[in-house]
Parts: sequence; C-alpha cells; structure tokens
Amino acid sequence: MVQYWKTSAGVEAKVTKMDGATIMYMAGEKYPFPGFPRGYLLFGRLSKLKHEIKNQIFNDSWAKLENGDTDVPRHVKDVLPNIYELYTEFKYEEVPPEVMVPSVREIHRAWTVASPSTLKLRDVLCFIFQEDDAYRFRFQWIVGFMPTFLFRFIDPVPAFLKALVWLEHGEVIGDMKERIHLLRRVCEAILVDPKIRKEFTALFREINWKKVRMGKAEKYFFRGKYFKVDLDRYEY
Repeated sequence: MVQYWKTSAGVEAKVTKMDGATIMYMAGEKYPFPGFPRGYLLFGRLSKLKHEIKNQIFNDSWAKLENGDTDVPRHVKDVLPNIYELYTEFKYEEVPPEVMVPSVREIHRAWTVASPSTLKLRDVLCFIFQEDDAYRFRFQWIVGFMPTFLFRFIDPVPAFLKALVWLEHGEVIGDMKERIHLLRRVCEAILVDPKIRKEFTALFREINWKKVRMGKAEKYFFRGKYFKVDLDRYEY
C-alpha cells in the first residue's frame, strides 16, 4: 500500500500524461497515481456540491421514506435543478472527456450513448468521479462484485444493489458505513421508477466494464483510505 504517509505528510510528485489522462508519479511509490486531485476544488466548492447532494437528494429522501412517502423518484427529479445550478460554478474547471482517467472516460462515453436525455447528470457525476478518487475507487471496486458479463442478458439493478451491500461491509469507519447504507436505501427507492430503471439498465449494458474495473494502481492507493480493499480474499 501507499508508503509516503507512513513517514511524512507529503511527497514530491511529477505530473504527466498516460494514454491521454493526467497521472502523478509520486516519489517512492510502486505505481503512478491515476488522476491529479486538485485540492482547492476537493476541499472547497466541490465539498459544498457533494454536501448539497447528500442533503437534498439522500438525506431528504431518507426522511421521506421514514415518513411513509415512497415517491422518492419525484423528489429527486424536483431537486436536481438545484444541483445543476450549483454545478454551473464548475463550468471552467471541467476537464475534457479525452483527458479523464480511463474509468471515468468510459462512463462518460457510455452515458452519452445510452442516455442522451440526462447529460447534465452525467456531467455532475463524472466530474465528482474525476476529481474525488475516494468516490471513484469505491465505484470501481464494486465492479468486481457484479456479473457484468451477463448485463446484456439480465437486469443489472439487483446485481448493483447487492454490490452496494459488499461496499457497506468494506467500509472501516462507522460514518462511511452509514453513508453507504443511506446510498443503498435511496438507490433502491429511486430504481423502482420504470423510466429511471430503463435508463440505468441501458447505461450498465453499454459500459465496457473492463475499462472501469480497478487495476493494480487503484487498489494500491485505495488501501490507504481506510477501506477493506481485499475483503473478498481475506478476513478482517
């Protein structure tokens, strides 16, 4: 796993390109880091955007479910314009799809093909995945727990929801377990909507999952984020 954090708070890095994507060669590390986190975004305006998504979409949806209101898809559709308005602040911070890390580049491509009516949502999620490797790594990790080779023939929704159960077990910190539980419950409620489920299915069938699955470098750096990366191989 990552070495530098054992002895220091930082390390020198060389930023360069590999297959069009920005990567960092960090002194003393075994693999190059996929991506280039921009701290001023990650701990600034992007943090605010993620906070509002958690509150307006997930926390409010949970509250509705607790009160017996199961029409979560309608609520999400109502608040998405608020999220899109916040996202306009990042117009000049976006990186072109061709220089995104390979996993996000493939999600962006597949989403463009499968669901052209939801491109604003594509832009928001791909931006978060590109800039915040903690979210990206988690999504890449659950690919290994889904029968992606069967998605052209089966409904991918149950497999995705089951993979979120693994994700919840993979978290070490209690607060993160609660966040994934929140994510799973709200996703279950959203995906009962026939139109959303159809769009979701089309996307998951279009994605080339080999390009999204975690590689050695992602696992190497993910092990430093308080997560049971090798949950499928070892007992913790």
